[in-house]
Amino acid sequence: MRKIKDPSKKVIKNKLPLHPAELVWYIICGLVGLWGLTYIVLGLVAENLPTTSEDPEFVQANAKFAETFGLDWLGWGLIILAIAAVAAVVVLLVLSNKSDRDYEKNTRRAARLAQLEEEEAREEALEEKQEQVVEAEVNDIKEPEQPQEEAKEEPKEEPQPEEQPAEEAKEPEAEEQPVEETKEPEQA
Repeated sequence: MRKIKDPSKKVIKNKLPLHPAELVWYIICGLVGLWGLTYIVLGLVAENLPTTSEDPEFVQANAKFAETFGLDWLGWGLIILAIAAVAAVVVLLVLSNKSDRDYEKNTRRAARLAQLEEEEAREEALEEKQEQVVEAEVNDIKEPEQPQEEAKEEPKEEPQPEEQPAEEAKEPEAEEQPVEETKEPEQA
């Protein structure tokens, strides 16, 4: 069964979200750094531990480690910690650029969507105005009035009869009427 999200609850998003890969790399770098820090602490303790006997086991382990790997715990701890720090800086630079690009891309997308919504709102407002213009009734159309000064100066023209076309100007010819012959009554 699917859960329906309640629109009244607001989802709080991080302003600078971490990508999962970035988080994994930070954890790895942190663990490697902790490993290096452990070696540093062990090396400092081995060198500065007051001993009552001539060769305590802790000092012997540090010496054996130095024979095997070329450096004691302190040296390797510093190297491992430096590698972890450099790796963390590289991850920070590479993946933060990706995060910045994604943020800029989302910002541009939001700006485009806002601009499209604004244009749609303008178009809707324009369509509403056009509908209002179309639906308006034409009441009385008045001709523009001339100023009174111009009306006095111009003489009024009297309407002249229009010329009739040539065909209409001719009088109709008399139509031939059938002549009825009158017969004289027969006398019987």
